[in-house]
Amino acid sequence: MEKQYAPESQIKVKDCFDSWLLKYFGHLQLHQIKPAHVLQFRDAMNARQLSIARQYSILMMLKMFLSFCRNVLEAQCLDPSTIRLPKRAAPKVEYLTNDEIESMREHTDTTHRMGLRLRALFETLLATGMRISEALSLDRNSIDPQTKQVAIIGKGNKRRTVFFSDEALHWIDRYLNMRRDTHPALFVTYGAHPGRWTRGDIPRYLRALGQAAGFEKRVTPHLLRHTFCTNLRNHGADISLIKDLAGHQDIHTTARYYLSSDTRILKDAVARYLDYSTDAGSGSSART
Repeated sequence: MEKQYAPESQIKVKDCFDSWLLKYFGHLQLHQIKPAHVLQFRDAMNARQLSIARQYSILMMLKMFLSFCRNVLEAQCLDPSTIRLPKRAAPKVEYLTNDEIESMREHTDTTHRMGLRLRALFETLLATGMRISEALSLDRNSIDPQTKQVAIIGKGNKRRTVFFSDEALHWIDRYLNMRRDTHPALFVTYGAHPGRWTRGDIPRYLRALGQAAGFEKRVTPHLLRHTFCTNLRNHGADISLIKDLAGHQDIHTTARYYLSSDTRILKDAVARYLDYSTDAGSGSSART
């Protein structure tokens, strides 16, 4: 309730407790948990060869739990600030290039409703950078046709505005014009009784489309979100603007994923901006 976690996130939290925290700390009273227990717990995770990312998320959950116990329940327990988190490597962000995007478009069969639905969703995610849950929560009348935008409630119950491209609106219109149902959801299932499209089948559709397009990247809704943010970065968008458009709660999240540049971007920057010619400076002739 306090964190406003989505149902999917709540499932992950429960799994974290059931599989790890309760198993290793459940036999102790809250006030009995000591730093030595945490060290033993970390050793157990290493012995199970858990990835650094997984260890980080489990320890973060332990810290959040202890913080809740101290600050909300006012219980005596280990200070969560004493628990050190493992240092994570900078994430390697994969995204689609413009050529790969065009290949995906060319291999989408838009002669039938399912293909039109997939193309409309594909263009929506590329244009807005929405999380898949946010896109699937849209209704037919969500988008303002004049401003080409919609206000959504995203992760952490945070409100933001997303903006649709003409390309996305074109395919949404084509998709809606082919539908014969009256369901209010923008993206629906097919059959005698359509319902709001859920996220379960979507990775399978995108993965099959990527394979048909002939490249090895695992195409997921989140890959399209990375594509949106990376494209903005590559064309000069400020990191704070990317944060707001992506709906990140913390700018450090945005910076961790998108502030670093790949080699091609760095090389282009040198070619465009580095200039030692005599007339490129401020005009001063002073030498040091």
